Amino acid sequence: MKWTIFSNCSVAFALCCGWAEAQTNIAPRADEVLASACKYLADSDSFQITAEVWREHVTESGEKLQFTRVVNLEVKRPNRLHVQIQSQHTARGFWYNGQSLTILDQKRNLYSTAPMPETLDAMLDSARDQFGIDLPLIDLALNDPYQNAVSQVQSGRYLGLSDAMGFKCHHLAFTQENIDWQVWIQDGPQPLIRKFVITHKLEPGAPEFTGLIRDWNLTGRIADSDFVFVPPTGATKIAMRNNESNTNAPTRPPSPVPSATGR
Repeated sequence: MKWTIFSNCSVAFALCCGWAEAQTNIAPRADEVLASACKYLADSDSFQITAEVWREHVTESGEKLQFTRVVNLEVKRPNRLHVQIQSQHTARGFWYNGQSLTILDQKRNLYSTAPMPETLDAMLDSARDQFGIDLPLIDLALNDPYQNAVSQVQSGRYLGLSDAMGFKCHHLAFTQENIDWQVWIQDGPQPLIRKFVITHKLEPGAPEFTGLIRDWNLTGRIADSDFVFVPPTGATKIAMRNNESNTNAPTRPPSPVPSATGR
């Protein structure tokens, strides 16, 4: 399930608004706030976020279970990425340096490296197509997220101001054929995404995915060394598994990690 909502927005604000009004039934205020958030992030050469993400699993009996992960995402445009994902059962790191992507299963001390294209967007497409890798919140790092966000939207509403993560935020709601999604964007001169909820309405039980962005850092310098992978002592290098396994972890036996964005 694709979630292509927020990231580096290179489309001019006026053009964004005009495109959305021409193609979809998005309320002008909702469109304005979403485009503003994209543009603000696009103007940042680098950023770091820490988020808590919750995923619902619906059992055959209809019981809903929630699973959580903590995600730390570092981005330096145009071609640097570092992601750390921690949960009760898994700990994985991802490093992209403009030439290759390395994945480390920190609990098993296994890692894989594969050559990748020279831009973030191309790398993410290649990682998904070749190896089935989808990273949580990775849409924040993409170019032109606005067009991706509204390309399948059927309607969008502005629901006013409400609190999210301790901030007064603009609450937006969008509908698509297979999902509904909501986003809370901080009010004021820093239109930062603070919360989002995706409802997979066509799946049994309509499970939800929730992201809570606890910390944003757009001013601190990120060291180049953060994007360089150094194998831990005793780590074993293995081949990166291809897309047939539909997992984003280089492990044996299979231990798939569910996609948080579903990009």
